[in-house]
Amino acid sequence: MTKILSFISVLVLIVLGVVYRNSTIDFDKIVANSVLKEKTFNKIAQEIVTPKGIKYWLIEDKQIELIGLSFSFDKAGTAYDEQESQGLSLIAAQMLDEGTKEYDYEKYHNFLDLHGVAIGFSADKEYFNGYITTPSYNKMQAFDMLDKVLFEPRLGDDFLSILKNKFAVSVKTQRETPKSELALKFKQEIYGNHPYARTVETMAESVEKLTINDIKNFLQADLVQNNLIIGVAGNITADEASKFIDMIFAKFNRENNKPKLKAPKLNLIPEITDIKRKTAQVISSFALKGVKRLDADFYPLHIANYIFAGSGLTSRLSLITREKEGLTYGAYTYLVTDENSPLIIGGFSLVPENYSKMKELLSEQMQKFATNGATKDELKAAKDYLLASYNLRFKSTLALSGMLNEMQKSKLGLDFLQKRNDYIKSVTLDDVNKAAAKYFAAKPKEVRIGLIE
Repeated sequence: MTKILSFISVLVLIVLGVVYRNSTIDFDKIVANSVLKEKTFNKIAQEIVTPKGIKYWLIEDKQIELIGLSFSFDKAGTAYDEQESQGLSLIAAQMLDEGTKEYDYEKYHNFLDLHGVAIGFSADKEYFNGYITTPSYNKMQAFDMLDKVLFEPRLGDDFLSILKNKFAVSVKTQRETPKSELALKFKQEIYGNHPYARTVETMAESVEKLTINDIKNFLQADLVQNNLIIGVAGNITADEASKFIDMIFAKFNRENNKPKLKAPKLNLIPEITDIKRKTAQVISSFALKGVKRLDADFYPLHIANYIFAGSGLTSRLSLITREKEGLTYGAYTYLVTDENSPLIIGGFSLVPENYSKMKELLSEQMQKFATNGATKDELKAAKDYLLASYNLRFKSTLALSGMLNEMQKSKLGLDFLQKRNDYIKSVTLDDVNKAAAKYFAAKPKEVRIGLIE
């Protein structure tokens, strides 16, 4: 118990910013050596089908007085908005924050605060998402309110005007930001005319034209049962959860015929695209071929990427380019494991005079990593951290219900939480080095801004 409390105390210090950047404490080592290192997630997920035929995944935990429910509707995200109504799913998600016909904005948010309830909505490129968290003793009132929000939303013209104005201000601000200009161009270069290339800037014109009827039609036509994914966690039984899920989600239309998007034709030709803009620093984004989540190469590449540039300031690339050479404010890579567009995305930022040296080192380190791979010590350190830190993700019922949701989206299986660390442990040095050779040998597609010749 003392070790656990000490470990938590260190995490609190990190969060509060008490431990300064020049500290000599090695936090990766602390996590790797913690008592959590060999812990296995022991809460078993169940697949339940309600009396009305709605499937969901549940982890029941009677030791806490909270309930989290996360839900998603496939084929209802921003990439599925019609061309002339881009941004509809985003605005619809924000409109639901206005309240209900019975509860105006102020009364609705007072209710949430008074009862310790949180309800929220969002849209990513594939999914329209929602969540609710509540103390278990308030579950009746909480789920009743979620029902009202979804089926008796206020949807006022005044609130829509406010959201449009906020959206326009956000777009204007982003247009003045080099990072946003780079992000837009980067997506366009990688995805071409595919809907995955959409950003708030491309949505601006259509958002201004959206009407309340557009919002109503979206909520009725796009949020349907056959595209629904639900994860539930916390102090609630299967019978209780099924009752609430049927009460709410069985009222959605059963299906629509919207087809799945075709995969984009990714442009990974190793060329450099320049955005001519005078800025204080050069910002670069680059892309390489990646892997899908269920690909046999996923875990070897996951670990290889962590070692190369996915672990922040302790990564191989950062230690060389930032700590040793002092070239960049930060260099990183991460995996995008979408079914339609698996990628390795990377980037860095620096003053213009350091760009050539940085590019030279990036190319050199990628080729070195592809040729020689990782060391035994690097593999051990990566595994130790990835194993020990995993259970920290589930510090709340909402995080756990969200994970159950993601497990279904990615088809990871009911026992994934028990098996995940075994997947990490089973990866050998040879596996990692084969992945490094396969994915880091290629020259990347790059888009950069601020390099004025």
